[in-house]
Amino acid sequence: MTKTKLPTVAELEANFEKEAVWAEAHYGPQVTGRIVGRGRPRKGVQIEATVPHSIRIQPSVWNLAKDRAKALGISTNAAFQLAVYEWAGKHKAG
Repeated sequence: MTKTKLPTVAELEANFEKEAVWAEAHYGPQVTGRIVGRGRPRKGVQIEATVPHSIRIQPSVWNLAKDRAKALGISTNAAFQLAVYEWAGKHKAG
């Protein structure tokens, strides 16, 4: 078993601004109705209601999303919601 090399404080500080901008854009207060964790939300947290829908996804796409979501510590459903938010933001109508 090999140990993963953790970044140094200097490396973290050098990338802090870039990471903060990315996190604000993807998880900031302007992103509404997002579900970022597993299970029931904490008491008092306002989350937009969800409705189940059925979509067809190739198994390879589903497995890729499932693996990436697991690595991020979020549900596969949350990963697809974030992907749709990002896609819709890039392809606004009008």
